[in-house]
Amino acid sequence: MTDSKYIVFDGKILNEQEFKLGHRNRAFQYGDGLFETMHASGSKVQFFYEHIERLISGMKVLKMEIPVRFSVDTLGLQNDISKILTKNKIYKGARVRITVFRHEGGFYAPQSNECHYLIECAALDSEKFELNPKGLLIDVFEDMQKPINAFSKLKLTSAIYYVMAGIFKNENKLDECLIINTKGNIAETISSNIFIVRENTIFTPSIREGCLPGIMRQKVIELARKAGYTVHDDLAQQIQDIMTADEIFLTNAVKGIQWVLGFKQRRYFNNVAKTLINELNKLCFPELPQNKDAFGIIKPT
Repeated sequence: MTDSKYIVFDGKILNEQEFKLGHRNRAFQYGDGLFETMHASGSKVQFFYEHIERLISGMKVLKMEIPVRFSVDTLGLQNDISKILTKNKIYKGARVRITVFRHEGGFYAPQSNECHYLIECAALDSEKFELNPKGLLIDVFEDMQKPINAFSKLKLTSAIYYVMAGIFKNENKLDECLIINTKGNIAETISSNIFIVRENTIFTPSIREGCLPGIMRQKVIELARKAGYTVHDDLAQQIQDIMTADEIFLTNAVKGIQWVLGFKQRRYFNNVAKTLINELNKLCFPELPQNKDAFGIIKPT
């Protein structure tokens, strides 16, 4: 992935080297902001409307005023994203992030609920979703537990639980780690929702367990059911469920689906993950050739 050279700030394209935020920025001082991360291919953002609806929903929870360009009935944000991708010469796969934060002013109580927005993008290696060739090694982060409340479903800029879990991941040479809620159940991982497979049944933690209601989570649930799998998305999942699984995979908007090789001494397969990422690519990229396998390797013709 390469860093972008230009960003969009409140609808204006700026050189990122020249762009500066003041020390009174509320996202910096109070974590008073949230963000949305998306996958784009060309100028098309996958599940754009679902992402923007979730962002707007989060802004309403935080009592932020919604910029006019955020209306799903306008092309404002879509045009911003298309322009910044072109300006950065990113014509295939891209990671796009929108961050919103309240205007400066006030201490804990803001002087205004008006918001700025910032759009960044970075190139990805592939224009489609590709399954990771090497399975992930994961473990559980137990030092902190994620609360279950109205903020659990928001992608807040104050992401200290995930930061500390990320430090734990790096210290233990892991690829990802599980986030546990205050009930001791599995919520999610640092950057993904988690799916557990046993035989022909797929489980993923309920939204009531404090996990982020991922856009990719919902799309994979729909694809799995359409493919004939039984999916339970309304139950609690515990560590012992991981230990008895046949397969574990993770989902997020940028990478699609990633399969897990191991948790502690347990090892897993990736058959369902292969099937579902192929279905995901058919859904998202019907115009692109589908002659590669789930790992991005050209199939023989």
